Order: sequence, then structure tokens, then C-alpha cells
Amino acid sequence: MPAYGERIDPEGIWRLVSYIRSVARRETSTIQGDAAAGEKTFWGKGGCGACHRIGSRGSGIGPNLSRVGRERSIAYLRTSILTPDADLTPGYGTIHVVLPNGKSMIGVERNLDDFSAQFIDLSGNYHSFVREDVTSMTRENRSLMPSYEKVFTPVELNDLLVYLRTLRGDGR
Repeated sequence: MPAYGERIDPEGIWRLVSYIRSVARRETSTIQGDAAAGEKTFWGKGGCGACHRIGSRGSGIGPNLSRVGRERSIAYLRTSILTPDADLTPGYGTIHVVLPNGKSMIGVERNLDDFSAQFIDLSGNYHSFVREDVTSMTRENRSLMPSYEKVFTPVELNDLLVYLRTLRGDGR
């Protein structure tokens, strides 16, 4: 296999490592919970559908979770819920733009290059800016998803994880 150190920038390397780690399923533990209760927590108390989509339901601001039970481990899902900044899904970083009038805007990355930035704010509005028209535009290595560590009880978290494990992209 040829070396890629000079072909891929450091951010690209970490995105590749993050992807490989995310699909490497090494389930060593089982989890007890109620998937039906977890589904209610997802759409209710957690408000997860405000940013995430499952099938045709929810929003496309955050990653689509329709196949998350097939693609991610319980440990990864737990970490994503409790400490969302720990391992960002590529393409879902935070874009921060400061306009010439001093107004600051943030959103979920859709694109950032040398010339422009595009992002979706938490209200679902799409924004696009050309670098020459703003004071600054940066990608921040953090998630706009809040931590749910103090929101869910241990039982609710386990129920939610069991529910997420049922999402396999096969109509369930």
C-alpha cells in the first residue's frame, strides 16, 4: 500500500482514521433496555429529531441515523450522546462566520474552502458566504450537539442506545 502522508492533509488523515474507527464494530458488551421507551426518548425528551433524521422523519441538520445500529458500536453511540465533541462525524463540524457589522453566525458545516463557507443553522436555514464579504470564517472542531450527560437518566440512556441499535436501514 502506498504512503498517503504527502497526499492527504492532516485533517483528511484524521477524518479517515475517524471513519475507520467508527465502522470497526467490536461489540464486547451487551446492553439492557427497552427500545420502545428509547424511541420515545429520542423523539420526545431528547428532541433528537430536531437535528437527526431516521427514515423520512426528523431533520437533516445532523447526521442521518437511519442505519446507525448497523454502522456504529454501543460505545461509540454512548460517547456521541454524552460527549459529542469527542469524535466528530466528518462534515458536521461547526462553521463560525463573523460579518462586517460584527454579527456572529454559527451552523453545521456543509462546505468550507478557501473561497466560501456554507452551513445550516440550528433553525434549519441554509447560509452561504464568500470569504471577501465577511470579516472571518472558520471551522471549529466541535459539535453543535449538546451533551446529554445531565439530561438522561442511566435507564433512559440505555433505552435510547437499545433503540439506536435497532436502526439498521431496513425499514425498522
